[in-house]
Amino acid sequence: MSRPLTAIFGLAVAAAAAAPLLRDATHDSYPFSTYPMFARVLHQPQLTFAEGVTGSGQARRLPPEMVVNDEPMQAMRTLKLTANAGRRALKQLCAAIAARVAAAPIYADVRRVRIARARFDPLRYFEPDSGPQGQEREQLVECRVRRAR
Repeated sequence: MSRPLTAIFGLAVAAAAAAPLLRDATHDSYPFSTYPMFARVLHQPQLTFAEGVTGSGQARRLPPEMVVNDEPMQAMRTLKLTANAGRRALKQLCAAIAARVAAAPIYADVRRVRIARARFDPLRYFEPDSGPQGQEREQLVECRVRRAR
């Protein structure tokens, strides 16, 4: 390859590597990532979650396997995408979660399933005394747990 072509190629590669600096920090593209998870501060991220409601009205956070499987990130993604898909999709997911809850003896006291969204303080979320208290809570859907008699 000639020297001018090599120089042009080198400049093109350098420009491509620097391109993420010119884009919005939340935009991500392989292989030139802006690493959006580190590009901005998330003081209180909004999370979508599923919880069971007992006969006495007490809320119990449901684990990932009640949502979709035992992978927390897949459960969170499923909840978030379903919430974005609308009320009909939320009702379907709620019914599926309620069926799994009905089949699990450990949740015999749970009468309803609720899918909600709230903002959480990531540092306080893991404190044993304060627990995962959400702010700006929004109930998205609630359904009944149907058990065979």
